[in-house]
Amino acid sequence: MNHHVVVVGGGITGLTAAFSILANADENVSVTLLESSPTTGGLIRTSPFAGLDAIDEGADSFLLRVPYALELTRDVGLAAALTSPTSAHAAVWHNTLHPIPPALVLGVPAGLSSVTVGSLLSPVAKLRASLDIVLPKRKTDHDCLGAAVRARFGRQVNERLVDPLIGSIYGGDTDKFSLEAVPQVAALSSERSMLLAARKTRAASTATGPVFAAPLRGVGALTSAVRERIESLGGHIRTGARVASVARGDAGRYSVAYVDTNGHSQLDAHAVVLATPARHTADMVRTLNKDVADYLSAREHASVALITVQVPRSQWKSSLNGSGYLVPKPDQRWVTAASFGSNKWAHWVPDDGSVILRVSLGRDGLDVMHHDDETLVNLMLADLKHHLEVDIEPTSCRVSRWPESFPQYRPHHFAALKRAETDLSSSAPGVFLAGASYRGIGIPACVQQGRAAAIAALDHVRSTRT
Repeated sequence: MNHHVVVVGGGITGLTAAFSILANADENVSVTLLESSPTTGGLIRTSPFAGLDAIDEGADSFLLRVPYALELTRDVGLAAALTSPTSAHAAVWHNTLHPIPPALVLGVPAGLSSVTVGSLLSPVAKLRASLDIVLPKRKTDHDCLGAAVRARFGRQVNERLVDPLIGSIYGGDTDKFSLEAVPQVAALSSERSMLLAARKTRAASTATGPVFAAPLRGVGALTSAVRERIESLGGHIRTGARVASVARGDAGRYSVAYVDTNGHSQLDAHAVVLATPARHTADMVRTLNKDVADYLSAREHASVALITVQVPRSQWKSSLNGSGYLVPKPDQRWVTAASFGSNKWAHWVPDDGSVILRVSLGRDGLDVMHHDDETLVNLMLADLKHHLEVDIEPTSCRVSRWPESFPQYRPHHFAALKRAETDLSSSAPGVFLAGASYRGIGIPACVQQGRAAAIAALDHVRSTRT
């Protein structure tokens, strides 16, 4: 008897889930992946720009110090095609550019020199931050990242180091963000002194070599390679197929209803992996569990615009040789971060020697989606002139919009998620949630969730055979 698993969502999570099921199942398990967009890849997209074949429009790399994304590149034959960023360093902009101190753990100081050297922090803030090593341990049951960091180091460390770094990853505000959602910082906060704990963490680390990597042809090469492997293993991928609902069928199966260019259709499934954003998933599971659907529909996401710019070399200061900069919230007008792409990636240099920048606008609490492209570009150029004192007249410009792309893990997110997952498992065994809305937004976290969902789906299928 053939057992059928339906994966909903063609981003990196869904692609990984489908591939992992096929790679680990026997010949009696088939997989269909449904994606509402015309193409797979989700929030990962790579396209030509400035005469170069592959410049990323979203994520441009993945973390190497957790294994999941690197393992996936090996599984699909891309490991030999990886490259890593240059040694250029990033900065924080506060009235001017300040180099980010090297001894940090996601913005948390791992030594007194991280807070006392340089002019990013005021003298009073440096003194306040140094008190972390003598202050008593504080409770963190509020599960608020910003509150935990301020209690140890004061306002400016959170405002000018932790919040910009975390914000650049999650598009969030640390005062409205779960501490538990950033496990590296949560582990430090469990100790009496976060600074001393961070120092121990860095000293104990045996990691060497690059921190990040990406395929030479962009991160989109990874999702393309995974899709090719799915199809080579016999999986079926249907794009332009919007799932409307997942309902109970006969004999413990599920009916997945979707709409495509041919009209309304449905698939019979023994297990279903929902690798879609929480708000979209809510309608799919409403007939299975209304409480879970209500929980999912209330999840919040931030929107971001990423503008890629080609700048003539003659307009670029030679002193701007870092990898980019972050902007603390009190200093933000529109731009939250800028990556000097041609400094960061050695292969991102056009033939004419021009410079490629990638500039982010928008975050949780700073919506930019209502502006048209021309307005967004003008706001970006005004901010770049304010920050860098350069007048830029771009040769090429590309606006990539990512609406509701950054899930916001509010305080106590994981406790609420666990309750929802337990409820769904009880009412709809064999239906699994995975993806950025739940347990991490980075590529490695999404790959890990895709693999975990695949294992759970296969275990469920095998249990129905006995």
